[in-house]
Amino acid sequence: MRTDQIALQLYTVRELMARDLPGTIRQVAEAGYRAVELAGLPTIDPGSIASLLRDAGLRVVAAHHTLEEVRADPGVLLDRLAALECSRLVLPSLPAVDRASADAVRSVAAEIGRLAAIAAARGVRLVYHNHAFEFEVLDGTTVWDVLIDELPPDVELELDVYWATIGGRDPVELIDRHADRIALLHMKDVSDTPSREDAAPGDGVLPWPRIVERAREAGVEWYIVEQDVPRDALIGIRRGLDYLGRLAEAGD
Repeated sequence: MRTDQIALQLYTVRELMARDLPGTIRQVAEAGYRAVELAGLPTIDPGSIASLLRDAGLRVVAAHHTLEEVRADPGVLLDRLAALECSRLVLPSLPAVDRASADAVRSVAAEIGRLAAIAAARGVRLVYHNHAFEFEVLDGTTVWDVLIDELPPDVELELDVYWATIGGRDPVELIDRHADRIALLHMKDVSDTPSREDAAPGDGVLPWPRIVERAREAGVEWYIVEQDVPRDALIGIRRGLDYLGRLAEAGD
């Protein structure tokens, strides 16, 4: 991991963006970030967002959009990504109906494969992001295993190490097993509390040096700081970047 591979998932600062989008974008850049992943943005035209990010010196490495959004009009969505100069489209989850059975997962995996081909024709890679439900037993298997077996190999993975841990899996083992598909990591920690809420990287119990070492060996491209429910988003994003920056320097 290099420091220039660390990005921020803007979902972390969604409440701040809702109140002051330009000011929040500036604060993200002032915290030291040079790249972001999009989610939780107010609904404004992509040209305006692109201008704000460009003026702040921030590049877009990926964007989260629901499967329902992609299904509705993939062409419009891909036009939006083109305006943002974004080459990765991340599906953040699966609708409940599409994960109700192993057969439903197989069906949606085939659909995602077709959507990936549409995206690829526009120079965009489709990515799947996990939560915890993928690792629950379903019809004698898991959603994760069905997706791994059924998705085309050009559909990449964004491993959320927090949710994988909550789902009972070892993120290091998952990185090792799927090194050829994991392009992005969501870097959020598991707090040492009974509720196990998420925390900034370095503020919890995950073995970050091992995670980063294995991810580096696997060729992960982006290490994306995120908190779903931050106590203080601006403090959290600074703490996460500072901690990962120290790990990056130690690994040089």
